[in-house]
Amino acid sequence: MELEAQDQLFRNAMILFRRGALNDAALQFRQLVEAGSMSPKHLSYCGLLAVTIHGRKREGRELCEKALSLGADEPEVVANLARLYELNGEGQRAVKVLRRGLRASPKHPVLLAQIQRLSPRRQPPLSMVHRDNLINKLLAIVLARVSGQYDAAARPEAGGNKTPRKLRTARQA
Repeated sequence: MELEAQDQLFRNAMILFRRGALNDAALQFRQLVEAGSMSPKHLSYCGLLAVTIHGRKREGRELCEKALSLGADEPEVVANLARLYELNGEGQRAVKVLRRGLRASPKHPVLLAQIQRLSPRRQPPLSMVHRDNLINKLLAIVLARVSGQYDAAARPEAGGNKTPRKLRTARQA
């Protein structure tokens, strides 16, 4: 299939997808992939629709993960894989993928909306002080540790947990 024909088919498939004609969009994305397209967006939408329309979880996951490996910096690909994980009941995995995507595109509105929906931020402990204030940050960490909800490794902006693994497991025991 010629590149121009692929582009036109992709545009048509996206129009159908946005209008909610998912069966027709799935057929067109499938046609693109079967014609040998290795575009991350084509693979990603084909995988998402394979799960959404046909319930083919394994196939959809393979396509979306392949798309992410080919185009990890494309927010649409990240968003589709996160949607797929969410559909499969893997919310934590979806959040991890979204955080990875936000490192590459920190202001992307779709990624921000998805992560807010799946992992909303709590109110800061002291509302009269900005959430980025050191006192608020430290107080939030202490409160989270006391309640058992703190996981520094899950927070990319925190740089992960600096405690060596041996010490962490010894402390947890």
